[in-house]
Amino acid sequence: MTRLRNAVLGGLAALAMGGAASSALAEESGSFENRLTGATIGLPLGALPPPGLYTGLETAYLGLGHGTASTGTFIPGGAKLVLPAIAQAVPLLWVPGWNFLGASYGMSVVQAFYNNNTTGVVNQGSPFSTTANPVVGGNYTTANTFWNPITLSWNLGGGWFVSASFNFTGPDGTRSSAAGVTPNPDYWTWEPAFAVSYLSGSWNITGNFFYDINSKTTGNCCSGALGTGVTSGNEIYGDLHALYKFGKWSVGPVGNFQVQTTGDTGCSVAATAAGVCNKLSYAAVGALVGYDFGPVDLQFWFTDTVASQNAAQGTGGLNLWTRLGFRLWAPEAPRPLVAKN
Repeated sequence: MTRLRNAVLGGLAALAMGGAASSALAEESGSFENRLTGATIGLPLGALPPPGLYTGLETAYLGLGHGTASTGTFIPGGAKLVLPAIAQAVPLLWVPGWNFLGASYGMSVVQAFYNNNTTGVVNQGSPFSTTANPVVGGNYTTANTFWNPITLSWNLGGGWFVSASFNFTGPDGTRSSAAGVTPNPDYWTWEPAFAVSYLSGSWNITGNFFYDINSKTTGNCCSGALGTGVTSGNEIYGDLHALYKFGKWSVGPVGNFQVQTTGDTGCSVAATAAGVCNKLSYAAVGALVGYDFGPVDLQFWFTDTVASQNAAQGTGGLNLWTRLGFRLWAPEAPRPLVAKN
């Protein structure tokens, strides 16, 4: 149970990571999301851990290089950007031991933080060259808080688990004093989620899927590139893995994708002509290595872009991740009754 417990709580930290990087650019409007694709890789989110209070830490190193360049428009005017960034997220997960409709219940809140330098790409083959890629901006940001008021997880038997969740974020993160501009999304995002996991023997095979629905921007988001009254299109995210455990080690292939399913609405003529309101898509593959220390699990994985359209290079490229998690508190086991003679 230790491996499952720690992996799941780490996953809840990952759910906030989308607010920790991709929204810092003035890119295609659909990518001003509160989620970062790939953040829940390695996690059997189909299953909740045993009752208790959990926390952990996930760190992401984003935009380190680019195996496949994105095509299309990235920001108004067509300039191409990468987004080197370091992001961290800290979760607090509570599993009270309640059951509803035959499912285990859990809830969580996650706060993420990030620091980034935005660089203008002249030579995509040299993402860290200061001459080819001069820094054009940077900031430390407290991301919008991620709220998960309900997750229900069903044990279907035979090693199969499924879960359904509802998550949301609001514009409570860092806001710059300059003209009210914020590097965070300045709108609300509502997110139904679904996960299926196969956990049997040494296998952890999981697909985690999320669907983001956004409200209108006030025009202060991401340097105000969208203008007032634009609604970013809905997006579906998928994080996939197939891990095999031998001893204390876990290894396996991973992948993730992001697809905008509906068009942006309320775009100005100029923004539409500049490609700001184009739909985006993105996919990446990679590998994961994990080690079970007992009370703490540690995972490391990477992803690299294999397809990208109208997405900022910082959304993809080569991204590196680490995750650990542990239980803060568990309810005491009931004491056995001892009959007196």
